[in-house]
Amino acid sequence: MIAMQYKIILPSDYPMESIENRIRDKGHLLDGYPGLLFKAFLFSVKEDADYPSAINSYAPFYVWRDTQAMQGFLRSEGFAALCEQFGRPEVKTWLLDKAPILPDDSRKLALFDTVTDTEGDVCGFDCRDWTSLRVHWLEKQLETAVSGQYYRIGYVAHG
Repeated sequence: MIAMQYKIILPSDYPMESIENRIRDKGHLLDGYPGLLFKAFLFSVKEDADYPSAINSYAPFYVWRDTQAMQGFLRSEGFAALCEQFGRPEVKTWLLDKAPILPDDSRKLALFDTVTDTEGDVCGFDCRDWTSLRVHWLEKQLETAVSGQYYRIGYVAHG
């Protein structure tokens, strides 16, 4: 399996409700997508009272069963439309260390960190620079400070 993410950084005055509407209106379109294990529609909001972020972003995270499925998506009309609207993003990929734990409906946040000695719900590494990936699905923000990025989970599509 292979994990994939791209992050679209948006201006600080970007109307983030349009991203939330995009997720609500289009998220279900990836349910049943061939070769997709899941896609977590992630975003961060700079002015978020509950989970503040340094930036506004749209940062979906995918786990694919194989590279052919991932390539098919990246060459699809849907991804082309996203590129047309926001520009072509840098796509990061990680080889997974183990079968991922899928987020359930009780998980409202995703925490991405690069700490190599912690177990995450999704664990992998980037062959390009040998950095680790740890994704934790959370009900709420951790009380202790961590180095990493929190994202809200808007929807999870299942392949």
